Amino acid sequence: MTQVTKLSKLHYYSDGDIIIIVGKTKFLLHKTIIGLASKVFQDMFSCASPFTNEIPEITLEDESPIIFEELISYIYPDTYVCINWNNVSEFLRIADKYIMESILMASKAFLEREFRKNPLPTLRMAEQHGFKEIYKESSKLILERFPEFKRSQTFNQLSVATRTALTTKYDEYTNALSKLSKIEFTTGYSHCKECKSESDHNKEISEKFESRVRQVQILPLPLPPTQPSITRKILFEAIGNNMCDKRFMDSQLPRKFKKTFWEV
Repeated sequence: MTQVTKLSKLHYYSDGDIIIIVGKTKFLLHKTIIGLASKVFQDMFSCASPFTNEIPEITLEDESPIIFEELISYIYPDTYVCINWNNVSEFLRIADKYIMESILMASKAFLEREFRKNPLPTLRMAEQHGFKEIYKESSKLILERFPEFKRSQTFNQLSVATRTALTTKYDEYTNALSKLSKIEFTTGYSHCKECKSESDHNKEISEKFESRVRQVQILPLPLPPTQPSITRKILFEAIGNNMCDKRFMDSQLPRKFKKTFWEV
C-alpha cells in the first residue's frame, strides 16, 4: 500500500465521509459531491471498506495527486480552477475513465474555443475522445502549415490513420498546385450586358488569372505563404466590378476550385 505522507491542503474536509488516496496524498471528501460528478466513484463508494475513524478509504492507482486536486477543485463549489492547456488532456482522460460528464463537456468546450492556438494537441485529443467537429476544424489548421507540424513530436502521437490522411490530403494539394497552370478557371464565363466587349473582357480576366496562377506557383514550399487558404484567397480576389464578374466569383469559380483542391 502507498505510504501516505501528506494531507491535501485544499481538500481535506473535517466533515468529509470518504478518503481517497492518490499517490502519497490523502483527500478527505464528500461522497455526495464526488458521486454526483461520477457514476464510477459512486459505485466505488458502496464497495469501500472503512479503515481510519470508520471513514472508508479508496486508493487510486496511476493517478497524479496534483491533477486530481485540480479536478476536485473544479468539482467543488467553494474552490475554482480553470481548464487550460496544462490540464485539459488529463481532465479528458480522467473524465473518460471515471465517467465524469460535466468535466468531459467542459473540456470539450475549452477545445472548441481555443483549438486555433494549439491545433496539433487539439487534434490528438479530438481523435482520442471522438470529437468529430473539433477533429475536422483542427485538421484544417494543421494542413495550412503541414510541413511545420509534421516535424513536431506531437504529430507522431497521432494514430497511423490520421497521420496518413493528413499526408495524403497535403500531397493532393501540392499535386493540384503543380497542375494549376493547366486548369482553365474561366471556362464557361457568362458575360452580362455591362460588358462592352466580350473578347476584351475575356482577355482581361484570363490575364488576371494567369498572373494569380504564377503568383501561387512561385511561392516556395514549405514556407507559410504556400498554404491552401492563401491559394484560395489569391485566386478568389475580385476580378472586376461587372455583375457577371460577381456571379462568376460567387458561383462558378468555387465549383471549379472545389473540383481541383480539397476545401479548407
